Amino acid sequence: MTPFRGKLRIRHLEIVLAVAELGNLSKAAAQLHSTQSGLSRAIAEIEELVGARLFERTPRGTSCTPLGAAMCRHARLLLSGFRTAEIDLAAVLRGEEGSLTVGCFSMFAGWPVAEGARLFREAYPRIMLTLEIGTHEKLIEDLDAGALDVLISRFSATVNPQVYRSAPLLNDPVVLACAPAHPLAAQPGATLADYVRYPWITALPGSRIRGELENSLRQAGLAIPAMIGALSPEFGREMLLAGDYLWMLPGSVAAVGRARGDFHVLPCRPALKRSPLAAIWRRDRPSTRQARAFASLLAQVIQAEQLDLEA
Repeated sequence: MTPFRGKLRIRHLEIVLAVAELGNLSKAAAQLHSTQSGLSRAIAEIEELVGARLFERTPRGTSCTPLGAAMCRHARLLLSGFRTAEIDLAAVLRGEEGSLTVGCFSMFAGWPVAEGARLFREAYPRIMLTLEIGTHEKLIEDLDAGALDVLISRFSATVNPQVYRSAPLLNDPVVLACAPAHPLAAQPGATLADYVRYPWITALPGSRIRGELENSLRQAGLAIPAMIGALSPEFGREMLLAGDYLWMLPGSVAAVGRARGDFHVLPCRPALKRSPLAAIWRRDRPSTRQARAFASLLAQVIQAEQLDLEA
């Protein structure tokens, strides 16, 4: 029996995570609608329950001890479990048969995931469907914590195949797109040297693909263009159509946009490694029937669109 069984509360878990993630007691107190002194007393109470210090206080902020980091891992799992239970119970109360929570890397939130979600709702109207849109790194954390049933994202070299299994959906390159009225759209012979004279919308600073892009341009002897890091399809589309920006996109998403007349896809592209889009699960958890069905419907959407584009 653990020393804190029956004494550790959900509020305690929320406090530990807030302090760990923000690294600052005053910010954590504001987020939790508490006072800093009240939060300090709560942390002292939690540390008494677990029998050791969870945080180190320094002039630069608050950081986790090894025990604190371990408690954060368990807190994420426990809170995700409570959230999943809450969603499932709410679904049953409404007469539904369960729930499915899908994580989606933001660049695929329009096509193909929106169409896949529509088909899933038609096929499984009594399953409550929830989509979490975000960055790959944040969604992997949510998958690890049990907050997601399946993740639709790039299965890159940073994803450990011994921890995660996947069902590949497509393997497309990264391309550059511009507005149909952009000067480069009328220059089929333009090269990357011409492209870098314009500002780009790219992956976020510090991400694997952003670093790979910058290294690729340097190795080609090209200047790094002015960049805005953004993973929002809405933001990218607005910036593209309103100015001279080039937008770095998954090739499949760009092809769909081109077919709809939204933008022009440029013929040259940076030398970047391909990472397949996949449905991703953790190996230590069984995939649900609903998750497998969603992945299957998504594969059908992708295959149908590719056939239309080839026709």
